[in-house]
Amino acid sequence: MASGDFTTVAEFDVDDDLTLLLATSGGIPRLGIYNTNSEKKKFVPLSWVEDANRVLKIKVGRSVKEYQIQVLMEGISSLIQGGAQIISLNTLSWRGVQLLGDLIHMPKTARSEADLSLIADNKRETLWYAYTPKRGNWRIKPCFATSGAEKNILDSAMEEGKPWSTPALSIPNGSLPFTMRNMPVIKEINNANPARWTEFMLPIARGMLLGFSDWSLGSEHLFADTLWKYLPTQNYRSEETIQAISTAARQFMTKIIAYIRLWPVLKHVQSEWVSDAIKTCDERGLKKRERFEMVAPNLGDKRFKVTRLVDEKTVVAFGIVPQTRLPGEQDRLIVLTEEDWETCLDACSLGGEPDPQYTCNSILAGIETMNWYARIREFLEWQPDKED
Repeated sequence: MASGDFTTVAEFDVDDDLTLLLATSGGIPRLGIYNTNSEKKKFVPLSWVEDANRVLKIKVGRSVKEYQIQVLMEGISSLIQGGAQIISLNTLSWRGVQLLGDLIHMPKTARSEADLSLIADNKRETLWYAYTPKRGNWRIKPCFATSGAEKNILDSAMEEGKPWSTPALSIPNGSLPFTMRNMPVIKEINNANPARWTEFMLPIARGMLLGFSDWSLGSEHLFADTLWKYLPTQNYRSEETIQAISTAARQFMTKIIAYIRLWPVLKHVQSEWVSDAIKTCDERGLKKRERFEMVAPNLGDKRFKVTRLVDEKTVVAFGIVPQTRLPGEQDRLIVLTEEDWETCLDACSLGGEPDPQYTCNSILAGIETMNWYARIREFLEWQPDKED
């Protein structure tokens, strides 16, 4: 079945009034919503279903019929499974895993020691910060919170030396790879903690190729469409291709980097929605420490007033209040221990000066990514017996 520029590759009858379609048009697939009564079709990206509170409404005669997203889970899962072979999803997903590994381990570079203390935000979006003096080897600092075996592996691989006061990796002969993915130390930490470094890549690659959120500006799915352009080609992992893809992937990688960087801490962070964050903190005995404004790229570039508060029991909280509040919009309250806050500050500093605003934004980005990852896995791994 074809409609306009879309060709249907899978379909699922929800009931007599609604059929769901999976359709392609050369880029990311679309979810087709087919009202069998009016014979009208609407095509939306699969990111449309990520909002668990969304309700699909179709007109049936003179009445309106409603479907909760949870009711459509079986149909969406069936479409994904039914269309996977036709759109070569498995093959492209594994290629996507390789590409994500390359992108995650691309180092940012500094050419002067001054750049190491005053770091631009776009330079902070890396897990590996590299510096080379005029003479000597590259010195590479890991920029993420370590846990367990990861710390032991890195400690044994790093050496003392300038410019940082703590040990760093050293790459001889002045040659810095455009991605560090194949370095022995990377492979060791991957094997030591696959839940953090590798296991998430396949679900994310599949989700991106299917049209779940990629956080492109304007929700245009620029990164996902770029993957569809390059992954089917033989040179999909060439340096030239990866550089081109990294441009489209910037918003996506900002959030993924935040998620990986703060991974050991995020599971301890409490995040909740409240009607008045500052009043809630006052009721809990938290006192204001500092206030700043923050633009959150991961929340549509909206501007927020952020207040950092503390109590006498080493609790740190952030009240995140939108400057322009939409009807029904609530405040965000993030709570973590002082020890975890210091860990986040250090991980986001890249060896330079700690930046509370950037760190707060990174925590928020990490939480959003963690929740998004859990949500797309619900669709990719949905089983009927989970609904009982």
